[in-house]
Amino acid sequence: MEAPDKENTLYLPIKQVYFDQILAGTKKEEYREVKLGFTANRYLIKDAKTKYALNPDVTDPDTEYWVDDYNGGHFPFLPKPYKYLYLAVGYAKERDTMTVEVTGYSFEPHRIRVERFAWWVIVYHLGKVIEVHRKGEGK
Repeated sequence: MEAPDKENTLYLPIKQVYFDQILAGTKKEEYREVKLGFTANRYLIKDAKTKYALNPDVTDPDTEYWVDDYNGGHFPFLPKPYKYLYLAVGYAKERDTMTVEVTGYSFEPHRIRVERFAWWVIVYHLGKVIEVHRKGEGK
């Protein structure tokens, strides 16, 4: 597998309790809400027109889609193909960090409204922990 780098790794802040669960192997998924703007730009592939790339398996190329479209329970866009998550506890300079393998992803609709709109969550399926740095321990 290729080494982690800026292109294949997504940085995410995380709470200490979830960091410890991932490290212990009891938390196998990391969830993030997909919102129009900053988060969608981080999680989704953009096409040449600066729109989000449609998932051809669940969309019609002649239809316009939005990140809150329920689309029959199928998220209409494609995620960026991250291979790793770089997780950091909080925002302090000294903090626990880890790099963990991404083995897959899925999308879950939350708070569905009138079978037309939903708040979508991307779920990163986690594999093995590649590297861990604990605050106070030299890097």
